[in-house]
Amino acid sequence: MVDLATLTGACVVALGNETAGLFSNDDALKDELIEASKQSFEPVWHLPINNDHKEAIKGDYGDISNTGKTRGYGGASTAAAFLLSFVEKDTKWAHLDIAGPAMAKGPKPPICGDQTGFGAGLLLNFLDKK
Repeated sequence: MVDLATLTGACVVALGNETAGLFSNDDALKDELIEASKQSFEPVWHLPINNDHKEAIKGDYGDISNTGKTRGYGGASTAAAFLLSFVEKDTKWAHLDIAGPAMAKGPKPPICGDQTGFGAGLLLNFLDKK
């Protein structure tokens, strides 16, 4: 399972407007997506989800909380940990946080508007190998 979302501003702070954050629970899937991103010229950077991020989403009133407890630090990884909590244990999963590259600051060929379509070519390259 691969999902793309404009999930966090934290990923923009960490990686800027040109690179998406890549989170995954499976190294082979991660590597395939990195290779597909190179072919589509849509850069991604692998970021961690560690036990601290998983602990940060534990809820006070429910099982999990979507706000985390990290004082704003590690926001992209904490948000990815939140998404991962909904993935079944044996499901290979990857999340691309495309908050930065999803929107351009203005028209940039071949894009005529602000939406870049980031990730479409990456996914086509990924699926083409399947």
